Amino acid sequence: MKIFSIIICFSFVFIGCSTVKVTEKYGLEMKIVENVRSKVLIKKFNAEDKTKSFLDFTSEFDNLITVKNGDSIVLNEKSKTLSMLGYTNSCIILNNKDVTIIIDNKQTIKLNKEKLPSYKFIYVGKNKNHYKIEYTNNAKSFL
Repeated sequence: MKIFSIIICFSFVFIGCSTVKVTEKYGLEMKIVENVRSKVLIKKFNAEDKTKSFLDFTSEFDNLITVKNGDSIVLNEKSKTLSMLGYTNSCIILNNKDVTIIIDNKQTIKLNKEKLPSYKFIYVGKNKNHYKIEYTNNAKSFL
């Protein structure tokens, strides 16, 4: 009976724990961004430098989001998705340094350092414990 109780306890522990799943999607790599919306954003936020990219958080967030870029913290705030827009928060990152996203001080996601310099816009969406990261050179509209 004691062994049965131990097995039941371990079952609840492993069922209660869920792992973070990350899916990455890569768009076309381009040397020059040609989309008008993208050009406007790049100019407006002074991100013409090849080492700068936009990191945007899209759907299903209601979390403390921390973004570490190299040795710096570029974002550290509680963010909630605006459901009508599907937009949560954004920041500009240096794409030639390590980028780590920490959700609620628990879940850690590292962006692909080799692919990062080829893209100006990185979108992170969430559905429970499944994170979708999209690397692209086209800005999305949230209106």
